[in-house]
Amino acid sequence: MAYGVRLCPKVIIRAMSILAEQFQQLSTLLHQARGDWQHTPFSCTELPWPELAPMLMALDEAQIDALDQDDAAALAWLAPMRPHTAAAHALRLPELERATDYATPRWSNGIGGRKWAQIKDFAANVPRDTHPVLEWCAGKGHLGRLLAQQGAPSVTSLEWSADLCIQGEQLALQLGLKHHFHCANALDTDAAELFQPQQLAVALHACGELHLRFLRHAAQAGTQQLALSPCCYHLIESDVYRPLSQAGQQQDLKLDRHSLRLPLQQQVTGGERVRRLRHIELTWRLAFDELQQHLSAQPHYLPLPTFPKRLLSGDFAEFAHFAGTQKGLTMPKAIDSQHWLALADQRRLLVKRIELVRHRYRYLLELWLLLDRALFLEEQGYRVNLGTFTAIEHTPRRYLLRAEL
Repeated sequence: MAYGVRLCPKVIIRAMSILAEQFQQLSTLLHQARGDWQHTPFSCTELPWPELAPMLMALDEAQIDALDQDDAAALAWLAPMRPHTAAAHALRLPELERATDYATPRWSNGIGGRKWAQIKDFAANVPRDTHPVLEWCAGKGHLGRLLAQQGAPSVTSLEWSADLCIQGEQLALQLGLKHHFHCANALDTDAAELFQPQQLAVALHACGELHLRFLRHAAQAGTQQLALSPCCYHLIESDVYRPLSQAGQQQDLKLDRHSLRLPLQQQVTGGERVRRLRHIELTWRLAFDELQQHLSAQPHYLPLPTFPKRLLSGDFAEFAHFAGTQKGLTMPKAIDSQHWLALADQRRLLVKRIELVRHRYRYLLELWLLLDRALFLEEQGYRVNLGTFTAIEHTPRRYLLRAEL
């Protein structure tokens, strides 16, 4: 059995029965702790945990920010009140292979350093010189191109953007590679026909529904070798996540899209400017919500979609008019920015205190989702290996599922 779970530095557990047992234990914890991680902080008007209130209220904003950026320190702070949550973080996944070097060839021009490191590390964990490769949701096919250069008999890259397919084909032609593009939507039913038994199927950071389709199609086709790094768990077709595995269906957490976003709320890159923009965005979102509740006379949080960060370089009044247009609201011509921003300052501390607790479940929830996928593959007869394929400095989405029939 290739799967490994590190419970402590000297203990590696590899049996499938233990994997299922750990999944059940994790499910039990997440069910019992639902009141910690399922809240929507922007909708709260007070701290939801009276027993944690003294600890949280004793922290000023700088202390909250420092703790939230240091997971080990935050878990130590929370451990006296949530010992089982802190203890569960001992369940660590093993490190997989890493690339021997990260030198960038000429053809990789335009690929960011962190992205190139991810591609190299991913490629270091897949078989070579074996089966034809199917690259799922390929973009320009950077991963497929590297695998072709490393000896893959042939590579087919599926990508919906015709422009990216053309660029990828041109790069493959220049290098004389057996690397071809199939321009189609991965969510179309015809995409399942690309999966074959004698094949290596790979997907680097395929989002939500796209990687769920990848797993289902591959299992249905009996594709011999798989390598998947999941991303963006919340981008699914339904409002609530439907577990893939039988074990997941029995231990269903009934995760909505809001809960599925929690594992993604981790940043490992960015300097002072990025932190400043995050502070402004949080404050302005809350200030707009105070304004819209006043205008609508409805005391309910109104979420805003993602917006261009350039808006944060203007002033709040301009942002409020933009946000009002997005939500179909008529904004007053004159907006007292100072008033609404002052109200937001009070709510911002409440939100951060709630998030300090919620964020301690990011890893546990993502691990539950990963184990659900691993157990699904085990149930289909695959030998599964789950671990981290690249350093966290390269990306927080560094988990890799490898499977073989």
